[in-house]
Amino acid sequence: MMKTDSGGMIRLVVIFLWAVLAAGTAAADGPWSGDWQVSWGNGAAQVSLQQDGNSVGGSLGNGLIRGTVVGNQLDGHLVYDGGSDSLSATLSADGNSFAGTSESGDWLNGVRVRPGDKRAEDFKGDLSSPRAAIRSFLVAASLARTNKSYALVNALEAVDFGTDPGWTSLVSRFSGAQQLFQLIDRATFNMATIPDDEEQPELTVELPELDSKTAITLDMQRGADGHWRIMVPSPEKLGAALEAAGAEPADGYRLLQNPRDTIRAFLNGMRHWESSGEAEALATIDLSQVPEVLRSAEGSFVAQYLARILNQVGHRTIQNVPNSGTSREPFVLFEMPAGRIVIQPVGTGKDTLWKFSAETAHDIRDLYRAAEQLPNNNALDPIFIPFSPMFAIRDQVKRFAPYLLGTLPGPGHLEYWQVLASLSTLAMIVLSAVVLRCIFLWVFMRPKLRNHVKNPRQLALALALGLPFLAGSRMVQLFGLPAVARQYTLPVVGTVLIAVVGYALWQLVVFVLSVLEAFAEKTATPLDNILFTFAAGLAKLGIVVGAVLSLSYLWSLPTSGLLAGLGISGIAVAFASKETIANVFGAGILLGDRPFRKGDRIIAGDVNGWVEAVGLRSTRIRTLYDSLLVVPNGKLSDMVVNNLGARRRRNLSTTVIVTSGATPQRMEAFTSAIRQRIVDDPIFDGKNAEVNISRMWTEGIDVDISTMVETLSGRLSREATHKLYLDIMLIAQDHGLTLAHATDPAAAGAAAGA
Repeated sequence: MMKTDSGGMIRLVVIFLWAVLAAGTAAADGPWSGDWQVSWGNGAAQVSLQQDGNSVGGSLGNGLIRGTVVGNQLDGHLVYDGGSDSLSATLSADGNSFAGTSESGDWLNGVRVRPGDKRAEDFKGDLSSPRAAIRSFLVAASLARTNKSYALVNALEAVDFGTDPGWTSLVSRFSGAQQLFQLIDRATFNMATIPDDEEQPELTVELPELDSKTAITLDMQRGADGHWRIMVPSPEKLGAALEAAGAEPADGYRLLQNPRDTIRAFLNGMRHWESSGEAEALATIDLSQVPEVLRSAEGSFVAQYLARILNQVGHRTIQNVPNSGTSREPFVLFEMPAGRIVIQPVGTGKDTLWKFSAETAHDIRDLYRAAEQLPNNNALDPIFIPFSPMFAIRDQVKRFAPYLLGTLPGPGHLEYWQVLASLSTLAMIVLSAVVLRCIFLWVFMRPKLRNHVKNPRQLALALALGLPFLAGSRMVQLFGLPAVARQYTLPVVGTVLIAVVGYALWQLVVFVLSVLEAFAEKTATPLDNILFTFAAGLAKLGIVVGAVLSLSYLWSLPTSGLLAGLGISGIAVAFASKETIANVFGAGILLGDRPFRKGDRIIAGDVNGWVEAVGLRSTRIRTLYDSLLVVPNGKLSDMVVNNLGARRRRNLSTTVIVTSGATPQRMEAFTSAIRQRIVDDPIFDGKNAEVNISRMWTEGIDVDISTMVETLSGRLSREATHKLYLDIMLIAQDHGLTLAHATDPAAAGAAAGA
């Protein structure tokens, strides 16, 4: 068996050899055949596989691999330098990926590379000269820092590890290539300073470090195959050189302390655009000259333009960009008559950040149109150029109607297609508004809704305008209109839209409140109309606050300052409107304690009537005289409230006076008949009902009637009492008795109190 350090090499080479097969894919006839992107613990490679029947085999150097396929399972082994290791992998159902392990426990994954994918061409290194070799190494190692870890294999082709025993395993070589890139990345140099045509077989290159008197020394050598390679020092020397250069945090570039950090952070943001990358990319651009309401949308377009410009005219390495922020001199990355791409410091002292300048953001569209005429350099990998609906539309315009890419005069430089698309969207909004208004009006005029909608025509118009404008505004953002063209139209249109939507929401709150109140009236549930009224008041307050904040945002007013100002002035306002605030808190108390509900009759001090509504500031009460009494909630919450409407049962106490025809037999029959009438009616508490002769005097014989009416409704109580009195009169008539009205003040008062 092999030594431990060779074991790691074997396990990784298993994957590598398994993928790198000598035969081409033209004769391949199995699902394992094709180009694959293979990755493992600390490395990856883009390779080709070939299957012949059930057999898979190939070689790399002095390593041989043989395997057998059964179904979607591949089992095989590798023989390398006298050692061997087995492997097992499983092909996915769609045949586009596989996963497996080696006998030593290393995991491996593979993803199929589709025909026409340009990644294989991107990785072809050029080792014809020292300059080309260093460039190839830097390009491959830079890509390896992204999700293309397999590019590190191409970086290995540009280096020579010599015969040092520390570099014998493939694991150590991958690590060495990464460390060498980290060391070179500390330097700032221009590729033009590296010889492109060297006659001598050996060369020493010194790469200067900014803010340091030292330089990074690279030894290069031309091999027997005529290719130039970087000579990698021993692991000890390489580690010492990195330590001397100073450690840098892996994500230190996010601090934007120099121009190179800015470019690296920008590219990392573009790479992860769909997740959290957009915010990172926008943080590298000075958008201070863009109105706040447009900053996010405009920043996204600037980033998309910038990435495409860098792809068109940029360099594939960034080591020529300064990695020191000591000098506050702006760095010009690219310049042409249409404008410049400049990275400059923003802020002062420790708060200084290096960003793409505001000038670059302002001229970005002119820069792109100019760069678009230049030959495509394809400087960026496609992963750094995320999809953009605006550019997708523009590409189609460029393909089928290139004349629409012309621009209108003026600072905005609107392209013709953008104007046509915006006008078409406006026409669609108007047409949709007309149709929706008719639909909404028809709906609101239905009998079941008509009683709940106070202003159906205005509400239909507001909804018909608001919904299409909201949808249309989202569409217009796809056209990439420049900020200078939208900074005046957006606030005006937005203000109108906020007013329309605010009115529609207000009317919808009123509509929903009316529906809920009607529902509460018809159902015997604990739903409280006061709760609905209070919630509607809060919703209306939220609409007003939301509209004010939206307007401040549209007009680029400092929202945080506005809120802070409201907080500071809140003390003075509280003193000036303490009664109003007390009333609002009183509404909350009434809502929490629930001393009454809508429709309850209450007595509180001089207030006597039926509750109609509880608002945020006051409660409306309909008095016994049908007048409307508005009582502040603060005062009402402090009063003793007698809620007559909350009675579980209603007392019925009255006196009937028999004036003539009375005999003992008739009176006994009379009282028994009344008692039975009460027992037979379920609305009365017949069990505890009392019907007795209470007094005999000059006016006649008093018969007291006392019972409870089992209802919470005053209306039902009055109706039941009315029917009972009529029946008592009939009973008296049947028994030959004559009744008189009560003249005793106490009895009359008791009857009235019921």
